[in-house]
Amino acid sequence: MLRSLFIAAFCVCALFNSQAGQTFADDKHVAALLPELHLLEPAISSPIIHRESSILLKMTADGPLTARLAFPADEILEVSTATRQHRFELGKDCTLMSDKQTLVFSNPGPIVPLSTDDLFPPKDSPNSYRHRASNPEQNMLYRPGKWFHERNVEITYRRSPVSQQLPRITDLLPKTIARLKAGEPFTLGISGDSISTGLDASGLFQAPPLQPGYPDLVAAQLQTTCGSKINLKNRAVSGWSVATGLNDLDKLLAEKPQLIIVAYGMNDVGRRDPKWFHTQTKTFIERVHAADPSIELILVSPMLGNSEWVHTPREMFAKYRDELRSLTGPGIALADVTLAWEIMLKHKHDLDLTGNGLNHPNDFGHRLYAQTILSLLVKQP
Repeated sequence: MLRSLFIAAFCVCALFNSQAGQTFADDKHVAALLPELHLLEPAISSPIIHRESSILLKMTADGPLTARLAFPADEILEVSTATRQHRFELGKDCTLMSDKQTLVFSNPGPIVPLSTDDLFPPKDSPNSYRHRASNPEQNMLYRPGKWFHERNVEITYRRSPVSQQLPRITDLLPKTIARLKAGEPFTLGISGDSISTGLDASGLFQAPPLQPGYPDLVAAQLQTTCGSKINLKNRAVSGWSVATGLNDLDKLLAEKPQLIIVAYGMNDVGRRDPKWFHTQTKTFIERVHAADPSIELILVSPMLGNSEWVHTPREMFAKYRDELRSLTGPGIALADVTLAWEIMLKHKHDLDLTGNGLNHPNDFGHRLYAQTILSLLVKQP
């Protein structure tokens, strides 16, 4: 019974892009967005953090209205809404506290703040989902689409001295990197779940700034930086697990990709069975190489799901990521998105990075995905 509820929980997210092979983005639109997205400057390691997202949250009834920064800020450069339609004035609308990681807002502008009471509505409430791990009489706030996006602020800031090691271009993908250096065209295949369809990026819901999900961002950045024409074949479908991706693999291979991004885990961690995940992914790799040994793969470990939701047990994500790492080698690299979330959430709230409250990234989260993948393929500025 629990397993069927678990599957239903993720299938409920299949609102858009439910047919394999669809992509949202218009190439010209995404190319125009790229200069503002800084996809070659990973947020976990760059001296300037561009447009880091946060909800405005009041932790107690009489407490301040705050936004959280992942790292101590030496200088705040910009504070705006995620829609890019309103700017906040530092010192007037918001103030950086002495800890250098908390902004207190006296004027939220068009943003509707949240309180902790909003996060866990009573059982059977609308706009919520069941199975809060610590209290079955409460639900989890669940709002797919642009609801969270319209409640996000984005902060650009200069951080204190960087201690996190810069990502380095991998030597595990020599064929792909050689193609990129030569500006050669190639086909990029995507096998994944709802996150890889682009949910809940603003572009899928026609909300400004119309940013697509990470696959389109990766393809557009590679085309712009390297001059390679990327033929993107995205066969991701909402609700899929790695086992479903295996069933679809022949159709993906028929597209003749030279590089495949394999991005599962969010719909699999609820099994609490990392070894099963390892076996399924290993079978995926073996079938790819049986069809064409020259195909290279990037295995993407997922973002962290909401720590309060029973279907996304926090302790499982690192274990599933480690199983992916054990499968890497020549022609197979790991994009450790899980690590990016672990670093960001040391001082941030789960909802600062989510697009639906539970298990999808927001615009900034999709940029974290793209940054992590691109760091394997393109040298950082």
